Formats: sequence, structure tokens, C-alpha cells
Amino acid sequence: MLRFTKKKRSRPQIHLTALIDIVFLLLIFFLLASNFIKQQGVVIIVPEIESKTSDELPDLVVKIDGEGNVYVNEVIIDENKLFTVLKIKLKNTSQNTVVIHADRRVQYDKVMHAIDTAKLAGAEYLMLVTKQKPGE
Repeated sequence: MLRFTKKKRSRPQIHLTALIDIVFLLLIFFLLASNFIKQQGVVIIVPEIESKTSDELPDLVVKIDGEGNVYVNEVIIDENKLFTVLKIKLKNTSQNTVVIHADRRVQYDKVMHAIDTAKLAGAEYLMLVTKQKPGE
């Protein structure tokens, strides 16, 4: 009878150096290949004041940009439909506060129209967004 000698099996080894190199290459590839999207918003330059204000804003924000376009919660709307939109939004929310975020280049009557429309739509409180003067 033949006798076979048992060969010792070597344990499988994972070469971590090569694995780490591949992981870093994949990381660099995905970092370079990914798109970093900057969310576009309405560019508004707000007036500056000296007193401190609260940073908390309610859910209903009316923005008026430098060209006089009106936005409600980042959605552009026709100025004539502002009352209807505010009425619906105020009915669907527990807050009765409207934030007016107007560019300082906007004509004063457009801001006053937005304030008056918000009051007529049922807003109990109005907030005007400003920015702290530098160095204060």
C-alpha cells in the first residue's frame, strides 16, 4: 500500500497593502468624478441693521429679489397671485407668521404691497429679514 505524505496547506493570505491601494484609488476616482452641486437660490442683498435679531424663521417666506420677482418658499409666483398663495399656505400651517425677505434694491412699494397682502391673507405676525452690520 502506498502512503501519501500530507502536505501542509498554507493559509490563504490577503495582501492588505494592495487592497488599501485599490480602496484609495477608488476613493480618489469617485471624489474626482462626482459633481458637487451648489444649490441655486434667489440672490438677495438685505438691508443692514445694528440691533441683533433672531435666526429662527417660520415656514412661510416671501422673497423679493432685486428685479422685483416674488417668491414664496423659493417658488416664483406672479405678484397678482400672492394673496391667493399666502391665503392657502396660511390656512395649511399652524403658524400665522410671514417672513418678508426683500432685496434692498427693491422699490419700497413692492415691499409694502407684500406686507399688505400678507396681512390681508391672514398673517398675524410679519418679520422683515435684515443683516447685521459688520463690526457690530
